[in-house]
Amino acid sequence: MKLKKTVAAVNIALFFGMIIILAAATLIMPKADFSELENRYLAEKPSLGARQWFSGEYSADLGDYLREHFVLRSGWISLRTSLERLGGHDEVNGVYFSDGRFFEAGEPADYSRADRSVEAINAFAEGLDGKLSIMIVPTSPQIYIDRLPAYSPDPGQRRLINYVYSSLSEDIRTVDVYDRLYRAREDYIYYRTDHHWTTAGAYIAYCEFARAIGYDPVALDRIDIEHARHDFLGSLYSKVISSEAEPDTVDIYTSDGAKVLSVRKVAADGSVTERDSVYFREYLDKKDKYLTFLGENVPLVEIESNAGGGSLLIIKDSYANCFAPFLTKHFSKVTLVDLRYMMKLSDYVDVSEYDRVLILYNASTFAEDANIAKLSAK
Repeated sequence: MKLKKTVAAVNIALFFGMIIILAAATLIMPKADFSELENRYLAEKPSLGARQWFSGEYSADLGDYLREHFVLRSGWISLRTSLERLGGHDEVNGVYFSDGRFFEAGEPADYSRADRSVEAINAFAEGLDGKLSIMIVPTSPQIYIDRLPAYSPDPGQRRLINYVYSSLSEDIRTVDVYDRLYRAREDYIYYRTDHHWTTAGAYIAYCEFARAIGYDPVALDRIDIEHARHDFLGSLYSKVISSEAEPDTVDIYTSDGAKVLSVRKVAADGSVTERDSVYFREYLDKKDKYLTFLGENVPLVEIESNAGGGSLLIIKDSYANCFAPFLTKHFSKVTLVDLRYMMKLSDYVDVSEYDRVLILYNASTFAEDANIAKLSAK
């Protein structure tokens, strides 16, 4: 009996000793501001003041800081995932496991926010003389809803898209890609470990948009498909760090015809960088290989080509990054703006200077993003 008590006391001491050692190491060791694995900035060390202490803000922020900088954090994430999967869980940290794919768990659409976005888009369309189009793209949890666990909520993106399209002004052209993507669901149109669509999925949507505005899309047999990397582990993998992941392939599509002349990026701080390609190949050797398509998100990207056509403005989320290169075959100027990084659109572009305007969002972002309301800001 005494031996058992001694062993139990030693185990408890070892456990708490290990926790103290790891916590101390977490505080002492150098800290990274950005997690490449999780593709996000980590919590900053909180400042201590009377207000923060008595309000409880400091302890909460310190907890976030220690959790996000904890020694061997990625190993703990992987261990947690393994244990939960062994316990029979099909969902870990907001990610569903099914049929060799990872799916982002989400909630049904917020229609009140969608209504505000629709109101802003209708106001924005006034005076554009019918040159505005909109494309809302379903995400993989909707296209593969039948492969998700039975208890997972239906994202309801088909209903959301229909609702939004029916609520828009008649002079706004709606481009519905849902059915085309659904019919191609057995093809490689969404990444397995990331929340984006693949270049193949974007190509399908490009064809639909080109036809909707009177252009003949570049035929697939005229496109060279380069399988640039086969080891992409995306944003969903980063949430679970699971050995069940099957790495994704990043494909780069190129064709004859018009050539890109320049790519000009304007960051939030006003700094400008210029490139001669829409493909930022240095990211093929980094964690987030989706950044191969136009690099990191910024307020403004301007692409010029020798297509000899008009100009296109794309108001977008990151789904547009691998979509936009296709349009350089038809438009001599393609500009992308991301409302998340600006106060109002007019600070960056004069919409009247463009021949056509496209709003392109995935359905999940459209349902959640309050920034679309900025379209009505003067």
